[in-house]
Amino acid sequence: MMEVPSFQPSRRRLIQLAVTALATTATLAACSPGTGTGSTKSEVSSFGWRNFEGQNLNLLMSEHPLSAALKSHLGDFEKKTGIKVSLETLSESDYMVKILTELQSGSGAYDAFMTSQPMNYQYAAADWIEDLQPWIDDAKHTAPDYDVKDFFPALLSAERWDKTDFGGGGKGGLWAIPANEEGYALFYRKDILEANQIVVPQTIDELIAAAQKLNGTQFDGKKISGFVSRGDKTYPTLNPFSTFAGAYGVKDITNGKATVNSPEGIEAVNKWVELMQTAPKAAATYTWYEAQQDFLSGTSAFYIDADHMAPDFEKDGSAIAGKVGYALPPEGPKGRASSLWLWSLGMNAASKNKDAAWQFIQWATSKEILTASIATGNMNPTRISVADSPEMAKATADWGDYNKVWKEILSKYASWQYSPSSTWTNAGDIWATSIQSAILGQASVVDALNEAAKKIDAVIK
Repeated sequence: MMEVPSFQPSRRRLIQLAVTALATTATLAACSPGTGTGSTKSEVSSFGWRNFEGQNLNLLMSEHPLSAALKSHLGDFEKKTGIKVSLETLSESDYMVKILTELQSGSGAYDAFMTSQPMNYQYAAADWIEDLQPWIDDAKHTAPDYDVKDFFPALLSAERWDKTDFGGGGKGGLWAIPANEEGYALFYRKDILEANQIVVPQTIDELIAAAQKLNGTQFDGKKISGFVSRGDKTYPTLNPFSTFAGAYGVKDITNGKATVNSPEGIEAVNKWVELMQTAPKAAATYTWYEAQQDFLSGTSAFYIDADHMAPDFEKDGSAIAGKVGYALPPEGPKGRASSLWLWSLGMNAASKNKDAAWQFIQWATSKEILTASIATGNMNPTRISVADSPEMAKATADWGDYNKVWKEILSKYASWQYSPSSTWTNAGDIWATSIQSAILGQASVVDALNEAAKKIDAVIK
């Protein structure tokens, strides 16, 4: 069975810290180099992989299955293009600090780097990241078989943002190309449900009832919790919660005002709090890492989180390998829903080697390389053709319905559900904190969300 490197335990928290730090240095943005500071496109007669032979690229990435996969194939890129590449990878803590420092400096020392949606909003607002749409539209600089329509539409939409009017919804500049994706699924223990004659829940109410029935029971010599998920008071907790928020049609901000305390928002949190009462008490402070470890230990019946955690569940030596079922997020009054998270490749707006950087980004997100990357753990694929490839089917053959479920979530239900804004992380933290306080019984759901709405409105102002 293919083994995928485990996730680093500091991932989302470090992203939050980095983008928050960036927000506090907003005064630097006005004097920071913009998109036009670095080199512009070279004049070429037509596209050719060797058009920029002899140039040198410096790349900065986090240590991750994506960067590991690209590193293993760099020789192919250099042979194909004649471009020499230096790829530096750092632990996520060091990476988040260094990429922030480098972009703020405007030095252009690194030509391309890993990024994600909340990071894109921050970087685009400060003119530190290149809009890639003009490059895609330029037939002289983009390979004729690049096939941008092969990317899942929801992923390209999530990479777009209009920094001029702070809108979103899939409009505006294209700030990065998606290379690694996750949606949010319902994981369940097949053996526990079978032993208790429980069918896989399809709705939120069915999930709550099943979790309540199983909570506190014994299975295989262990006391079982009905459910587990994140409860930490930072915005990444909203990723699994997005399945409930979307199922009730909750909007974080509507017409410039916080609406987390709408009737739909209150009902969604009420249901989430009810379900979290069947989780371990410590889950109220869990990040994704602690929640995943709890599920891996075999003591929880249900879990909602990133679907591409499956490789960790199914790897050799896992206590739950072969015992996990994969299902769509539970349905609510507005149907099923999921947010999504992307690791993507962006171009430094201050790069002096933009032509070569675009060559690299194209190559790294091509059908060929994304397919080859499956064997080195870069899941989930961001291209439709790769997701449907024999290579992906083979890699996940022993994982039950996983390969079917993650694609259905992405194609039908996943989207970036929250307001795209350079200050979204601050508002997200406030919302997550209010949910945690309700789970812990420190405030009623109504009081917690009303207070959160006031604070979010202050952030908006």
